[in-house]
Amino acid sequence: MKTINVPRLYCPFESRISPFVDKVDRHTTNWLHKFQLLSGEELYEKYANYKFAWMTCRTYPDADYDFLCAANDLNSLLFVMDDLLDHASSETAGYRTADYVQGIIGGFVNVLRFNKRIPISVNPIMAAFSDFWEKMRRLSSASWQCQFTLSLKAVFEAGMWEIENSRAQRHPSMLQYMKMRPFFAAANLATDLLEVATKQNLPVFVLQNEEFQRLVELARRTICWSNDLFSLSKELEHGDEHNLVVVIEHERNISLEQAIEETARIHDREMAQFEALRTQVPSFGLRIDSEIQHHLDAMGTMLKGFMDWSIYDTARYEFNYVTE
Repeated sequence: MKTINVPRLYCPFESRISPFVDKVDRHTTNWLHKFQLLSGEELYEKYANYKFAWMTCRTYPDADYDFLCAANDLNSLLFVMDDLLDHASSETAGYRTADYVQGIIGGFVNVLRFNKRIPISVNPIMAAFSDFWEKMRRLSSASWQCQFTLSLKAVFEAGMWEIENSRAQRHPSMLQYMKMRPFFAAANLATDLLEVATKQNLPVFVLQNEEFQRLVELARRTICWSNDLFSLSKELEHGDEHNLVVVIEHERNISLEQAIEETARIHDREMAQFEALRTQVPSFGLRIDSEIQHHLDAMGTMLKGFMDWSIYDTARYEFNYVTE
């Protein structure tokens, strides 16, 4: 595996972690076993070293235990599916077919729309997802559930776009990639979950405000650009070209090291834009302004949480982080 030097990335927000992290970790370890989502103890041990509970508990440090368990179950399930799709072998190549992914999309949407409970004997992945959804429905509003359904559909549709590019050996442009990446990375789900984590149902006129939507977009994008740097060596090893570093390297015909530096600059520039725009959301009155500020503070902590998990906690990625 190629050693990647990741430049120090700008993130001015507070680093925090939930005191429930160890309990959440034990819960999801048992949950993965219950739904038979991994094949063999060696893989369960590998996933334990990925420390997904640390990611969830860093990104939503003030959330209650029930939310953290549900969110960490979902995060772990999405990583299981990501590995099935990204690391397809001769035995698992069927996971990257359009029919398989369309079947997953249809199955998940049916669970979301009709609250179906799927037994493990039918499909372990569907069963696990229906268990997650049963928990999340108890914690969330009907309007949020509608939005989550659309967001999850967008994740899988973007995943299909990625798979079709790979099959056709088609290189996305930088513009195409930067528009699609927040969706096939499920960064949209991370920001959606924040509303449930903070127990704040912001009014629709806030959620649809142009400045607020731009902040959400910047948050999703910076999550992706930092992840593209942290996961680069893993993706190069698997021949995955859907990474901003690789896209920039190909489009601009520059070295990998130059593309890494440019990706870091893009990340830092958009993080600074996020920081500046936080003060430019229009006023909606004292009570709503306070709720917006709390939500944006939580969003900043979420961005820091994703970075710190990648740098300090997980064994999923290998890189040298340049601190000077």
